[in-house]
Amino acid sequence: MIVIAGKNNIAVKALNFALENFNDDLAVVINENDFGEDGWQCSLKKHAIKNNVDVISLNEAYERADVFLSLEFDKIVSPESFKKSNYFNVHFSKLPSYKGMYTSVWPLLNNEQETGVTLHKIDSGIDTGDIIAQKKIRISDEDRARDLYIKYLKKGYEVFSENIEQLLRGEFSSEPQRPVNSSYFSKKSIDFSSLKIDLLKTAFEIKKQIYAFSFREYQLPLVYGRRIAEVEILEEKSRKRPGGILEENERFIKISTIDFDVKLYIDKIDKIGLFSDCKSFEVDDLLKGLCGAHDRNKYGWSPIIIAAYNGNFDALQKLLERSADINDTNYKGTTVLMYAKDWSLRNKDNFLFKFLLENGADTEIKDFSGKNIYDYINLEEAKFLGI
Repeated sequence: MIVIAGKNNIAVKALNFALENFNDDLAVVINENDFGEDGWQCSLKKHAIKNNVDVISLNEAYERADVFLSLEFDKIVSPESFKKSNYFNVHFSKLPSYKGMYTSVWPLLNNEQETGVTLHKIDSGIDTGDIIAQKKIRISDEDRARDLYIKYLKKGYEVFSENIEQLLRGEFSSEPQRPVNSSYFSKKSIDFSSLKIDLLKTAFEIKKQIYAFSFREYQLPLVYGRRIAEVEILEEKSRKRPGGILEENERFIKISTIDFDVKLYIDKIDKIGLFSDCKSFEVDDLLKGLCGAHDRNKYGWSPIIIAAYNGNFDALQKLLERSADINDTNYKGTTVLMYAKDWSLRNKDNFLFKFLLENGADTEIKDFSGKNIYDYINLEEAKFLGI
């Protein structure tokens, strides 16, 4: 039996992969906070029930699992309790660095340029097992904690899908972790219930703090009681004490730091709909009220999704220049291209749709109903769209 334990899209996609590719018995072990409802990430419990996959306890997995795969699982696993010896974890860091918790936060706070995902054996330690495979992830200057987590989900699924067959056959090699560059952070290393931005820092350090704690589904950092979405480091250097307010309005708080002054832009998620008809020169200004080009509202709509659905070619081009993802999706997996398809068919204009195709939009991506764009159009519509 293959047992997948964990949460979120990585576990759901792994289950989909197993359902499509293997005839083995399947079961899942769910996290404590998975109540069977989709949110900003899909529910493994809901998806398992929908596909008639058994939801079992960890104790049952100890008895029944031939292969156990931990993908964002929230419980400590006891290797000696398994009847068989094939148990593995995908950890969101480039081990041996950043064992433990908050791997979307600490690399940003520490100004790392690179992180990764690691497939490793589970042993009695915390993320200390022998390494089987690893993928690197570049950390960009614009990455927030949420951005980094999405990169982890994508690369984590890749390392799973590329290695699962070898794991099932027992045809893999591994090597022990080294002590050099090893690090660990516990659950107590950050108290998210009382987050405070240390303003007695340089402008760069303040920006890194804001970015490291920006994860809209959980929290945005507060400064002087205002939710902060973006940081702009200025060339000015005031003489006011670090953290002192130099200017404040409804758009931003300007403060002094150890070195350069900064503008802390106040969250304007309620303005995200303006990407429907804004001009290209307005995009940068609008983004200052959001957590970057990948930010999204409660429905999972990002600026590029809004621009595509409304046929706003100017904004869409500008957003791509700002590193927006041409294959971005909402919380149900609906892609930018699927939204552009709606606009193109409504308006009998395929220019924007073809532009997306020519620039890397993927027609084969499936939403979380298991459908790609071809499943939503007929032959005549496909011919018009050029696919």
